[in-house]
Amino acid sequence: MNLEEKLEMYYKNSPIEDDIKKCESANDFSKIRKNSYDYFYYRDEFLKDYFTIEDEALKKRYEHFVKILLYGNDKEGEGGTRYVILDYIVNKDFEKSLRYMAYGYEKRHKENVRTLNGEELIYTVFEDFNKYFSKEFEEYTDKYIDIINNNDNKKILHKMGRDAVIPLIAICSVIKNNKECDEKYINAAIKSFDIFPNLYDTLNVIAALLDKNEAIKNKFIEVLNNNEEYIIDINIEIGQYLRLLDYSNPYKAKDKFLKAINYPNSFIFIAKHFEDYFRYEFIYGARDLYLNYREDFYKVYNLVGNDLKNDRNKRIFIVLSGVLLENNDNKIDTNNLKKSIPVFQTIVNKFTEDNSDRYNKRPAFTTTEKIEEIFDKDKNKLFDTLIEYYTDKKNTYNLYSNRWDSLPEYSIETELYYLYSLFNYDSAEMKNYKKFAIDIFKYLPIQLAVRKYIEVQASIGKKTLKEVIDSLLNNKELNITLKEILLSYYFDYAGDFSNYYYDYGGKCLPTLYKELRCVDENNNVIINSVKDELFKSYFDEVVNILNDDKFIKDNIASNKNTALDILKTLYNKYNYENYHLIYTVLENTKRAEVKRHCIKVISDNEAITREYVEKMSEKVRSSELKGALKNIIKNWNLKKYGNNFKSIDEVLEFIDTYYNTNYEKNIKFLDDVHLTKVLYNNGKLADERIFKYIIMEYMNLIEPARLKDCDMLTEILDTSSFTNALEMLYIYWKDSNYEANKKNILIPYLLYSDNSKIDKVYPLIKEFAKGSRTVMGAFIVKCIALNGKSYALILVDSLTRKAPTAKIKEVAIETMENAAYLLDMTADELSDRIIPNFGFDRKGEKVLSYGGEAKRTFTLSINNDLELTITDNDKQKIIKSLPAPNSKDDKTEADNAKKECSALKKEIKTLIQSQKIRLQKVLLNGRKWTYDNFKTVFVENPIMNLFALKLIWGVYDENNNLIESFRYMEDGTFNTVDEEEYTIKENALITLVHPSELSSDTIAKWKNQLSDYEISQPIEQLDFKYSDIKEKDISEDKITSLNSKKIKAGVLMSLANKYDMTRGETMDGGSFCEYILKDTYLNIAVHISFDYMYFGMDANEDIEFGDIEFCEINDGIETLINPLKVEKRFASSIYSIVKSVFGD
Repeated sequence: MNLEEKLEMYYKNSPIEDDIKKCESANDFSKIRKNSYDYFYYRDEFLKDYFTIEDEALKKRYEHFVKILLYGNDKEGEGGTRYVILDYIVNKDFEKSLRYMAYGYEKRHKENVRTLNGEELIYTVFEDFNKYFSKEFEEYTDKYIDIINNNDNKKILHKMGRDAVIPLIAICSVIKNNKECDEKYINAAIKSFDIFPNLYDTLNVIAALLDKNEAIKNKFIEVLNNNEEYIIDINIEIGQYLRLLDYSNPYKAKDKFLKAINYPNSFIFIAKHFEDYFRYEFIYGARDLYLNYREDFYKVYNLVGNDLKNDRNKRIFIVLSGVLLENNDNKIDTNNLKKSIPVFQTIVNKFTEDNSDRYNKRPAFTTTEKIEEIFDKDKNKLFDTLIEYYTDKKNTYNLYSNRWDSLPEYSIETELYYLYSLFNYDSAEMKNYKKFAIDIFKYLPIQLAVRKYIEVQASIGKKTLKEVIDSLLNNKELNITLKEILLSYYFDYAGDFSNYYYDYGGKCLPTLYKELRCVDENNNVIINSVKDELFKSYFDEVVNILNDDKFIKDNIASNKNTALDILKTLYNKYNYENYHLIYTVLENTKRAEVKRHCIKVISDNEAITREYVEKMSEKVRSSELKGALKNIIKNWNLKKYGNNFKSIDEVLEFIDTYYNTNYEKNIKFLDDVHLTKVLYNNGKLADERIFKYIIMEYMNLIEPARLKDCDMLTEILDTSSFTNALEMLYIYWKDSNYEANKKNILIPYLLYSDNSKIDKVYPLIKEFAKGSRTVMGAFIVKCIALNGKSYALILVDSLTRKAPTAKIKEVAIETMENAAYLLDMTADELSDRIIPNFGFDRKGEKVLSYGGEAKRTFTLSINNDLELTITDNDKQKIIKSLPAPNSKDDKTEADNAKKECSALKKEIKTLIQSQKIRLQKVLLNGRKWTYDNFKTVFVENPIMNLFALKLIWGVYDENNNLIESFRYMEDGTFNTVDEEEYTIKENALITLVHPSELSSDTIAKWKNQLSDYEISQPIEQLDFKYSDIKEKDISEDKITSLNSKKIKAGVLMSLANKYDMTRGETMDGGSFCEYILKDTYLNIAVHISFDYMYFGMDANEDIEFGDIEFCEINDGIETLINPLKVEKRFASSIYSIVKSVFGD
């Protein structure tokens, strides 16, 4: 697009509504139509273009556009910054153009507009001026430097009023962008403190330079210390400003920046915590300041005590007083505390009606405004409504949301931070509030009181977590039990919304209750949790609670995350050997995940659990549970047969044992089916009970599943006669109009069928969906997936993208997610299984025909560059695309061929790209294939065969040691690096060899071999640059050696795209602060953090890199792990990949 075309684009994408011709012929701009949304998004690009124009006439046209854009927009204040440089382009009057930034509007804005955060746009204005008009910019700054050094400086600057800081920002912009700038700028900035009319404005401007110049920083600190009334507000502004450095971890960003410039500890604490004084971090941060920097704590305490002008400062003062109270420090200021305590009266507002959020309205819970009467049944007529609301777990989100509404003005649980900070403070002023705090314990112990009390008391004083728990248990007035403390931990555990309609996208509520910053017996800060402390210090008591069947049934079994966490803690961490809890949960839960876990634990511990299983399999009433238990017994007993029956005698022994005539009623319909005879593999007639047993077992299932015993039985039957019998069974079901109560016939039919049978059933999905039998259609989807063969899974996978109904699509997605579990394979193995071959033969060719008289054919193949090529078989030459059909072709057949070819180009391109990403991950994680699976995936599939030819593979032993590297050859053999034929053993484990496992000599030989065969690798394997992670690269279990380095946004975007990383959580304005790579083979999540990026970001924009974190994934919960404890091949590869983009 040339500059003239771009000018037309600028018109179209500006507030100007008239076309360019009308605008360029107009001199009266009042006649030009402009819309009310006055913003020009292309300003920066426009400026770049304008300053490259050499043609004066074109430059005048650009300026004409600017005049129209500015017309009627003679605004002032912070919104006008975008007009300044545009105005200067056409008017060439620097001082006049700056009028857009003058204070010329309502007084109520004046206190905020010149804050540190509000100055960024003004800094940008001067940076642009310095960039495009450096001579004029220097003249402007020199003018005001002379004024600052003038004897009448105060008089001149005071006449400018608060706008005096505008030239100061210009001067400071030079320092901000150039640490080695002329001393005249630095001296002017330092002198500004003493002569500018508004010190608050001056402090806000200079705050942007704290890390630029030591002398300026020291003067800034000196001035603040001499003007204490500004210390709190200015440092809050600094904290808000530094938050922009790292949205994902603002505390870390602030701490890192302020400590690096040796900022006073008292100021650091204010900057870090006073903006977010309602967060848990503020509570323990105050305690930590007291423990480590006591004099700084006292300074902050006195500063706040002298500035109780707002509710924020009163709440802060309460927490700081709580720290002194819990540490028995007599410096507590009781007079100022008296002034602060009345802020608790705002708690009443949390019980009145609130319609501020129309999607989540809160009803009124009180008819009294006296806080001590809220939980009084006689005084508060809405008492029952109050209790019902807060004890309903669906309202957990309203209690523990971590969004903006956790401000104390909105959140009762946040208010309790302050109330429980003074729980042990006895005074007349606290009497009514103390009663309210005790009432919370009485009526809402599990939902609110216990959690907030422990959270605060364990983080504010010198009590250990055990001492805090004991203080609850020993307080007779509160009457709190260990059972209630345990339940309080799990009340909001992972949100556990899975039980309720309100799922919030399946996401869990974050809770700091699981990870508390407590102190130990020596006053050292440690990380602990209530659960860990309960199991550590009260193990026997907790176990007694968990042995209460009613307690488990009422409180644990129905909550998925709670049940799983307790079971895993007891049986995995503490190796608990009493399985009564497992049995109780299993018998009472309705959650499929919990049932699966219990059944697996029981099944894996036959020596302990067999007696229970045998007894309960007869006693239990639930047919589903009875079936599961009997299946466990059967699978235990099957062990004696190994993986298959060795003889017909063993089969009959099994049938004699497990064939239950009582279940024959479920297959009574077989009497009406004309079944063909089923034979053994030896051709003899099979015992009819075998076929009946297989059908009976599948008819008893509630959900489709694959049964191991039935699989073993089918292996001894003649395939043809067995499938013929199944076919007769299917015909019977079809003729009975697909009766729903006999739908389980489909399970064995599709399980043990070839693709033709699947093709026969697949259209029924659409047919049932049209006939409002969507449930039946969904059932078929599950049965097809259970077949487990590539073709079946490809069909189901296609339904995840295009299905006849939303329900079918939903089930297809869910089925693919569960298919790995149902088929007893990993997610990666499932992905291998569904790689299509697109109808290409073993030679990697597919022939398309135009039919007709000419019978023209074209052969499709994939070339060395992994691209689809077309060969015209008549002319024996490669063509770019299929030709148009002629009169001798069958037009329909030709059109179909062209459509198929077009679709294949797209599908193969997508497949090649997705497989490149998968193989890149294999290079990192070392996922292994058995020899048979390797042949299935890479030898038999003509598409994947091309990858096999281009990559170097390794054979490994069971301890992950490389035995030999090899290359797959076109003739189907395997070659070593010395070009000797290599034989792979049947039990071999194969994966891509990693360059770190090869010597430099071996790598060179492999490269030469690939070069000789003119092979280029589809992924970077032999050229992969690899470096180990060292201890010095790690801090706090994170790789920090790349922290604060600059990188182009586009480089990081490309890295994320290449390795299939996903963006982290999207925040305000569409920004995000990390890319995430999840490896399902190793169950590791890698978090790569940076200051921030946003959608549509310029690829050339610099961003500041953060850390690399590795987290173990267990049941969806991530736990940070030291990189040196992660599989070395993976962790060091990730580090090397990220490091490489910096060019180090």
